Amino acid sequence: MAKPVANILSTEALSPDARRRLETVGRIRVLDPRDEEELCEAVGEAEALLVRTKTRVTRRVIESAPKLKVIGRGGSGLDNIDVPAAWERGVTVVYTPEASTDAVADLTVGLMIAVLRGIALADAGVRGGRFDEARAACVGPELRGLTLGIVGMGRIGRAVSSRCHFGFRMAIVYNDILEVEPLPFPAQSHSKEALFERADVISVHVPLTDETRGMIDGRVLAGFKPRAVLINTARGEVVDSVALAEALSEGRLGGAALDVFDAEPLPANHPLLSAPNTLLTPHIGARTPESLARMDSVVDDVIAVLKGRTARFPAR
Repeated sequence: MAKPVANILSTEALSPDARRRLETVGRIRVLDPRDEEELCEAVGEAEALLVRTKTRVTRRVIESAPKLKVIGRGGSGLDNIDVPAAWERGVTVVYTPEASTDAVADLTVGLMIAVLRGIALADAGVRGGRFDEARAACVGPELRGLTLGIVGMGRIGRAVSSRCHFGFRMAIVYNDILEVEPLPFPAQSHSKEALFERADVISVHVPLTDETRGMIDGRVLAGFKPRAVLINTARGEVVDSVALAEALSEGRLGGAALDVFDAEPLPANHPLLSAPNTLLTPHIGARTPESLARMDSVVDDVIAVLKGRTARFPAR
């Protein structure tokens, strides 16, 4: 008797290798676009659903999938999945929490240097025939001697801190709501208020939750050290982008670099687009070949669940 073949729905294109692995247990359908209505219609027979950042797996989507056994999230964040709704239905959620650590940490350091040294401004000046003007304007500090404030000392926060301490001899201060295990570099735990008052560069590495949504608003920005630089490679909704644009325009911050936004893409009239000393990238933190390959490894946990085995990275 032939073994049952699982119905697998993916809202992202899979690498050839990941697809081959999944095809050992089921038939794969790739769905694009990924709006809720279409997803609800498509997921009815699915036993496995694979998504990345853009697809929102709402309670309604989950309730439209009576045969669903597993949701696989290629990536480290789970804010686009209603995990409690999945658990209520007995659906396992698996993800790849370690996939993007190095990629995002590398980008964070790159953004930090680019803002502090005015690299984008210098490039635009050379291309625009303003060589001497750009050279005079782009005088920025060395990282050595600056204090880095890490909000969220998880995997990525630790990776950024390690690069900045050992590579550039920056002092590290941090805040985390959880107890942090011993660190391989010197770092001081501070309250958020004390961290914002002390740090020259603040780098955000928290998940998006009810507690972190809008965490850095106008009131918090007013407590930053004068001319501090903000880096956000976590989730856009953590920062009040309008308040940030206002602080930048008024010269209260030294600069900002953002890879994530509360609306992606930003609307054409958003004040961040014209804010000074601001570097904006289109959510590319995890966009390295190595990181994307590690995200595809979620298929192995999806296969494990479909076969009744224990997943390596279930959401908890």
